[in-house]
Amino acid sequence: MGFLIVSLSFGFVALLLFLLTIYIYLRIAIAVGTGKDLPEWIYFIGQMLKGRATRKIPLDDVTDSTALKEATLFILTFILANIVFFGVIYYRTHHVSEALYTCLKFEFGIAVVVLILDAVIRLIIALFNRFNKPKYSYSSSNAVRATVVFACFVLTLFIDLTGFPSKPIEVQVDNTNVIIGETKASALLSEGFIFYEKTADSEIVNQRNNSFYYGKLLEIFRDGKSYGFMSVTPTGKDADNLKNCVITYYEIDADSEQLSEVKFNHTDLSHLTIQDFKTKDIKDIFSLNPADSEEIKNDTLFSLTMQTADHDLWKSYRIEANFNEDGTAYRYGARVQHAQWE
Repeated sequence: MGFLIVSLSFGFVALLLFLLTIYIYLRIAIAVGTGKDLPEWIYFIGQMLKGRATRKIPLDDVTDSTALKEATLFILTFILANIVFFGVIYYRTHHVSEALYTCLKFEFGIAVVVLILDAVIRLIIALFNRFNKPKYSYSSSNAVRATVVFACFVLTLFIDLTGFPSKPIEVQVDNTNVIIGETKASALLSEGFIFYEKTADSEIVNQRNNSFYYGKLLEIFRDGKSYGFMSVTPTGKDADNLKNCVITYYEIDADSEQLSEVKFNHTDLSHLTIQDFKTKDIKDIFSLNPADSEEIKNDTLFSLTMQTADHDLWKSYRIEANFNEDGTAYRYGARVQHAQWE
């Protein structure tokens, strides 16, 4: 809980800094339009947050049309740089979420590059207008630059700590769709499934003693046939009736007679072989496009984790495929992890 509060505080501070940037820019525009001066605290921000290269160069507490143009130029350059960076990543990945996540993750780097480009552009403009160059180095426009850069720095920390939300894993069990981490046991009960030795009103307790298996692991049946095991987990409290619990894990043995009736993200598990996992990306096998993922492959165990940061804010999802030493399939599993259940 403490880590979540710290993470959210970074996000909150980043939001405040971006809002402060907008406010300062609007105050500059209003000051230029009305001929009024800015509050002293805006000049103070511009003076205090000077770059190392300009630390010894005095800034002028002046606001005029040139200061507004400088602030506008920086903001437009920043927006354009983000659009270009996003476009390049999207062109390479053809994936909106991955492009957005990458852009956010490198936001501070983008801001630094924009800061350098802005200085170069202003220098070029000054050279072309050397006979009519601005008289001032503006602390007002520098306040806009400073708040943007600091906002991007804090935003980058926030993204590093919290990661990026991922689409949940969908499991199809005998034509019934189960969204891991969202579907409740009541939905399966209404479809004719039963949980071994449990009724809809049976109490399920989450002992919170395992970071991978939450609640209670139960075998699931329909029409007398076993369809593997599911972890049913109370949400919002430590104990609840089975019907109110969420499915947080599913597994099925590869030698199950019902394996052909089970699919992960509409991919038939019975058609997969160990060569598929050795020669292909797991996300391609299951037609997944996570913004942030990690694959682990060894001789007999293959796994894909989606949303690899700590799962205090966003849920992490994992697909596992276990094989025997002779290369035959042993077990398939899909799970969700989140701090609310740990």
